[in-house]
Amino acid sequence: MAIKLQRQNNLSGDSELASQGFGRVSKDGAVIFDPGLQLEQACSFFRDFGYVALSDCLSEQELAHLNEFFDRTQTDFPDKWGLGERRKPHHRDQGLIFSQPLLDHPELDEYTQHPRSYGVVSELLGGEERTRFSEFNFRETPENAGIGAMNFHHDAVREDRFIRKPYNPCDWLCAIHYLTDVNSKTPAFCVVPGSNRFKSLVEAHQGLGEEYSEVPIFGKAGTCVLYDTATFHTRLDGDGVKGRRTWHQYYARAGWLKTDTKYVRSPSPVLTDWNLFPERLAMHLDPAKRRFFSHWNTAQCDWVVSGFDEAIRDLIPRGRQ
Repeated sequence: MAIKLQRQNNLSGDSELASQGFGRVSKDGAVIFDPGLQLEQACSFFRDFGYVALSDCLSEQELAHLNEFFDRTQTDFPDKWGLGERRKPHHRDQGLIFSQPLLDHPELDEYTQHPRSYGVVSELLGGEERTRFSEFNFRETPENAGIGAMNFHHDAVREDRFIRKPYNPCDWLCAIHYLTDVNSKTPAFCVVPGSNRFKSLVEAHQGLGEEYSEVPIFGKAGTCVLYDTATFHTRLDGDGVKGRRTWHQYYARAGWLKTDTKYVRSPSPVLTDWNLFPERLAMHLDPAKRRFFSHWNTAQCDWVVSGFDEAIRDLIPRGRQ
């Protein structure tokens, strides 16, 4: 079936200036760091701007495997991708999304702490002991999907980000791995550097002044973008003809943190009320792996105490997605 993006009105920026945001799209693109050789520089950049791009985070073999996974599961399980006749709400207007592939596909386990990107992630969240898994999904903007003009937005946020000192580490972090080449003609991830300290894109536009910019992140397949979920971002659509495939993984910060004041930061809350971790990961024999997959919501708790009963999974939203 043909998948088309539904065009959005520009509600986050100024519709008289641009179809998305304020139309101040950087022509320079993003700086890309080598995570093996430039760990400190990459982390410093992220702390300053709320995002960072990393090079060569997936090998040719891994890219081939993940793209083959897309092809195979879109054929074998079209409904999970939103390719069926009755698309679920999280599929509508968003292209294709496979929401919880980890549940039934152990072949993906090795990617959850990928050595090229995970070292940067754990450093940004305060070390491996404070880094928790939150969500893993695959997305695709198919060819000929058209122009969606998605609004700039942020993901999960906490209000204390405006008062805590220091600001970092962030509460949640997302890693987007490009599985296909991304350039000006394809859909591309786009961020507003430094916008994670503002409530709205309008406030960021005013507060950042001349430093305000909308930065598209181009890169070859295997590029990884890490962003603070409070950072405003969107998808640029390119020419509306070419497609893009991405793998999205979210992480949360664990542990209690003292600040420069008497305020103590609590651990990050769970990201969703529906995301599930399979038994093989939630109950892993390795204590460090169990800790990584210990950020449970109430749906996960119910599933665990049921002995991972499949009937309970069926009741949970996206339990089969």
